[in-house]
Amino acid sequence: MNKWAVSILLTGAALLIGLFLLMKPSQPPATPLSNLPPSSPPATIVDFTIHDGQLADGPAILTVAQHAPVTLNFLTNQKDEAHLHGYDLSARLTPGEAATMTFIATNSGRFEIELHRTHTTLTVLEVRPRQ
Repeated sequence: MNKWAVSILLTGAALLIGLFLLMKPSQPPATPLSNLPPSSPPATIVDFTIHDGQLADGPAILTVAQHAPVTLNFLTNQKDEAHLHGYDLSARLTPGEAATMTFIATNSGRFEIELHRTHTTLTVLEVRPRQ
């Protein structure tokens, strides 16, 4: 190869490298929203006050999104046990002491939370499927 051909070849290679460096994106493209994992629903924390086996304070119906973290706090003046049907969760209630039931609302539907000693329904948990 003569000097003229080598010179043209090197100039062409330099031009291609220069164009590549000039045209390449500076950052990777953003991930489309449709490819992002769904965000988890917000946590729900609810306080219940029970007096003489009856709901004194707290919602009669509690609605949460499916897969939401849920924390239920109970305060009572009588010994009992709160039971969440459909999840088979329970919390021992001792007078004057806070009791907590924490779970992820994986099952959709309506579920009663009742007191075992008095067989009183405290509230209904509604778990709505995620859209």
